[in-house]
Amino acid sequence: MAIFKSTKPESLASGANLITLLRLFSSFLFFCLAAVYHRELYNYLGLGLHWLGDWLDGFWAKTFKQRTILGAEIDIIADRVESLFFFINFISFHPALVLPVALYMLNFAFIDFYLSYQFIKFDLISVDFFYLVDQKVFKLNFSQPGKFANSTVIPLLLIFLPQLWPLTLILTAGLIWIKVDSIFILRKKKNQAIQI
Repeated sequence: MAIFKSTKPESLASGANLITLLRLFSSFLFFCLAAVYHRELYNYLGLGLHWLGDWLDGFWAKTFKQRTILGAEIDIIADRVESLFFFINFISFHPALVLPVALYMLNFAFIDFYLSYQFIKFDLISVDFFYLVDQKVFKLNFSQPGKFANSTVIPLLLIFLPQLWPLTLILTAGLIWIKVDSIFILRKKKNQAIQI
């Protein structure tokens, strides 16, 4: 079947891309249900679909050799859209957490989005290949532990230990420092490459 076949990096269609789009629309449906019916359960179901789909599309792309530039782009965008919708609903259920949520979303939806999208400037297929550009940037941001720290730790703390919200502020500030530092490292690398 075509969805299992390997694809070229410039390909538009792949099984992995289809999974990304399916998880975007399915999680979006639950986020909308949460907003309309004001049911927090729907919001968590949407988050679960987001995390499951995010893991599955990456696993699929690697297993069946379907890493594509378009896939990397829509994955980055889908992650931010899904997180924004989750946290907009989350604030409506937990208004006291607006400050840590706002700071985290500033980091994830804007600063980290900008950093992640730099893979295009270095002619990489996806962020998974940033180790070819800089080991520090890759380890802190795009390795499996880096991705987990960036996209999962803060949400889990806010969901299960909301009383520790000051800790999430400190951790998010640390993430922002890492992201900004990584952006400057990559800018320096790019400038050096242009001068050669």
